[in-house]
Amino acid sequence: MPGRLRKWNSRVDDYLQRKAAEGGNVVAMTRVAAALRDRGELEEAEEWFRRAAAGGDRIAMTALANLLHDRGEVDEAERWFLEAAHAGEPRGMLGLGRAYERRGSHEDAEYWFHAAATTGDAEAMAALGHLLAEYGRFDEAEDWCRQAASAGSTAAKLDVGVVMRERGRYDEAVRWWREALSDGDLSATCLLGRQSERFGKVDDAESWYRQGATGGNVEAIVRLGLLLHRRGDVDEAEAWYLDAAEAGDPAAMTNLGVLARARGDDGEAAAWYRKAAEHGSVPALTNLGHLAEARDELATAEKYFRRAAETGDVQGMLSLARMLRARGAAEEAETWLSRAEQSQSEHDRT
Repeated sequence: MPGRLRKWNSRVDDYLQRKAAEGGNVVAMTRVAAALRDRGELEEAEEWFRRAAAGGDRIAMTALANLLHDRGEVDEAERWFLEAAHAGEPRGMLGLGRAYERRGSHEDAEYWFHAAATTGDAEAMAALGHLLAEYGRFDEAEDWCRQAASAGSTAAKLDVGVVMRERGRYDEAVRWWREALSDGDLSATCLLGRQSERFGKVDDAESWYRQGATGGNVEAIVRLGLLLHRRGDVDEAEAWYLDAAEAGDPAAMTNLGVLARARGDDGEAAAWYRKAAEHGSVPALTNLGHLAEARDELATAEKYFRRAAETGDVQGMLSLARMLRARGAAEEAETWLSRAEQSQSEHDRT
């Protein structure tokens, strides 16, 4: 009887919400839309969100923006995030900040993350702390990340650990990463594994990566593959790379190409490198250049090296410089060598 009563009450509530929405109550419109969205009835949900947003409901504005963003209609989504943000809705501010972050407008992203964070929104605090940490502003980052972590943000726990690592407080970093892992975030296994590798504890690193990999974390799968690859366990490494490649990981595709070339199958290597390049792997471009160079297709090789170099790949820069020098373009070669040296120095500092 209690179960039947709850269902009856739910149907009555739905009916009353619908009647209120049809009568022009924007809060009821938003609730009706949310219920439709949660049932997967997105087209009708959008209609109600639009009506509520047009009526000034800021929660509806954010919900509509998220629905549009998920559908790939980014420009309109950003317009609604902006409307919600100016109306003082924290999640609208957060969505707008993320839109700016994706575009590389980090000052604008920081502004809106900060605006949302000061309302007490844990996700916004975590986003702000992460952005600040990426730019080396560790004191500010730590403060916001700790606040977000205290509010239950697992992502913020990961970032507090990163800040502690940058300060040389490795034991504390590990404690935070373990806590994030206990929350169920398998990306913590990669941070724990990489920290173990830095201290030469390869067996510990393998254990962490395996935990993440068996749980389905793609980065952990690739890192486990790399560790096994370096150790000479090529067959198992290839099996893990294949799992990650099937999930669309470009680094795994590149490494499958490396394995194929090592066993003398340049055709398979090229196929993997092309697929990796299509998925955004810059090293794959350099490797395609090496394959072309080995076939004496020098113009093609230079094209690939240049594409890789222009995207920031150090090996691409070095290979391009070598080719340029060989054909007498010494001045441009020196320019690329200088850029490669600078990029390598920046990489070594991170």
